[in-house]
Amino acid sequence: MSNNQLKGYVEAILSSASFGLIPLFSMPVLTSGMQLPSMLAYRFGIGSIVMMLVLLWRHENLHISWTEYLQITFLALLYAISAICLISGYNYMPSGIATTLLFSYPVWTAILTLLIFHQKPTWRMSLAIILAFTGVYMLSGVHAGGGIKSVFGLILELLAGLTYAIYMVTFPHMRIRRMSSLKVNFYLFFVTTVLMMLYALFTTGSIQPIHSTANLINLILLGILPTAFSNIFLVLSLKLIDSTHVAILGAFEPLTAMTVGIIVFGEPLTVAVTIGFALIIGAVMLLILRKG
Repeated sequence: MSNNQLKGYVEAILSSASFGLIPLFSMPVLTSGMQLPSMLAYRFGIGSIVMMLVLLWRHENLHISWTEYLQITFLALLYAISAICLISGYNYMPSGIATTLLFSYPVWTAILTLLIFHQKPTWRMSLAIILAFTGVYMLSGVHAGGGIKSVFGLILELLAGLTYAIYMVTFPHMRIRRMSSLKVNFYLFFVTTVLMMLYALFTTGSIQPIHSTANLINLILLGILPTAFSNIFLVLSLKLIDSTHVAILGAFEPLTAMTVGIIVFGEPLTVAVTIGFALIIGAVMLLILRKG
């Protein structure tokens, strides 16, 4: 394995692991009374402001072409749809089942790369997908009970996984992949912020103000760690390894979320959770320690 490949795997793991911190910062904000559209608008708005400040500090040129703007808008639309569908699906099913359905995106990614780019998955990649998906299934608690309340909820979560997979598959083949990661993510989150503001205005009538210091701190951390930080490493990893491998390594997202739940929120460490951890680590080892 080349140094670039190893770097790509590490960046993909950092991306998905930091993305798994979303519940740590979003749950206190939501339980305080802020509605989802407003929280998402603040999340992406803060993320774009942080990246803009870094870009200005580094004196990077912020100019983009009309073609690059259209490509970024397309990706932002996919990202916004995935985020909205994921959380909206919680109204129709337990969050564990929703997490499992969202993690359909490695399967969608493999299907899309096969249909569009004729890239056939190897036996190692296929086994890694099965191990990772089974691991997420064990983490989710689906096997312990609960169910989907409507077909509409199922469609929402599968759509969340599909749109995220399209995002991952199309980015490496776009012109904007040659832009700096900070610049790409700044414009991506800026456009996503505009979309989320429109979503908030059309669904709830306004963007709610931030009423407490605790909410402000949580929103800032939400905009930095599982948003800006996560997506920068996602873009970096997609420049070094293929999208299917990055998608499989996304299993660290629910793994991190579950770890946070156990350590911070006092959720139980069950046998099923332990098995889920082991299966996900096994999937990662299959990818990283392959010969060649």
